[in-house]
Amino acid sequence: MNGSAGTAAFLARAVLSLVGGLVGYALAVVLLDRGLLTGPNNLLYLTLLGVLCAYLLGGTVAQRTARLWDGLVQRASKTPPEAVLAAGSGATIALLITVLLNNLLANVPGFTWYWSLLIAVLLVTAASSFFVANRHLFPFSRATAHPPPRTSGSHDKVVDTSAIIDGRIADVADANFLDGSLLVPNFVLSELQHIADSDDPLRRQRGRRGLEVLDRIAREQLVPTQVIHDDPESSMPVDEKLVRVCQVRGADLITTDYNLSRVAGLQGVRVLNLHQLANAVKATFLPGEKLSLNIVRPGREQGQGLAYLEDGTMVVVEDAGELVGQTVAAVVTSSLQTNMGRMIFARPDVRAEEAG
Repeated sequence: MNGSAGTAAFLARAVLSLVGGLVGYALAVVLLDRGLLTGPNNLLYLTLLGVLCAYLLGGTVAQRTARLWDGLVQRASKTPPEAVLAAGSGATIALLITVLLNNLLANVPGFTWYWSLLIAVLLVTAASSFFVANRHLFPFSRATAHPPPRTSGSHDKVVDTSAIIDGRIADVADANFLDGSLLVPNFVLSELQHIADSDDPLRRQRGRRGLEVLDRIAREQLVPTQVIHDDPESSMPVDEKLVRVCQVRGADLITTDYNLSRVAGLQGVRVLNLHQLANAVKATFLPGEKLSLNIVRPGREQGQGLAYLEDGTMVVVEDAGELVGQTVAAVVTSSLQTNMGRMIFARPDVRAEEAG
């Protein structure tokens, strides 16, 4: 729970405690008047009892109030400045018109404060709505209607279950490649816990690894981490919830799910895919460069041998099918970028073998 939500929860609980005290005081007065209680001390005791009961029973209400307040603050922070300016201008004009109408209608029989207040509410609502809906028509709104895109500054990152289980996000954060705060939605944490409690040993191991990754990030303070309680709709699929949370908070999405990346990108959410990051930082080799490779197994085609670089890049070596288990000098012939990553093609370096 962030600072504003915590303050809202405290104020809500304080108000509930005050109301409980007033109820206890009123009940004590009634009982004293009817003679069911005697002694002024009971007035104090029942008042304190009302305060304590309201404080103890108001925890749930205070938390709901804090979440509601946090949601209102988030929405208000996303309100365009030109909309606020338009609404204020409309309300100002409406109040000026209300003052003029009050002067004209003051001598009309039956015109009271009730009608004055009703006119003010109607005019302010109508004028503000009209100005907000048509703010692009006014010069003061055109000046701020299309602010330049934010190209600098940190963005918060919402992380999904697949990226947590993947584990590489901790290393990325440790290398200082993440800015802003890492936001873990409560429904993602629940899904991760459900996986960790699975009867399937593999799923259980993956879930526990994800919990260990989050624990490492929080313990080593690799990046500011916060569990958020945003839950757009309980019946909504998790992927749609993630996209909605990112849209509301203006945050980026960290995932390894290819389909989720495409769907979020189409809805205007900036996506950081760990698979794409891993492929992007792999070393690039040009044709003619020489490598020392350990042939680990035969390739799919006849005569091919397979080797792997330190970053996991697969190298297909021609005429090396019979060299499994040996280290050979090879020359890069070409490379191919696929959805699964980068593949390098090479052939044994004849000159190096002859020189050897």
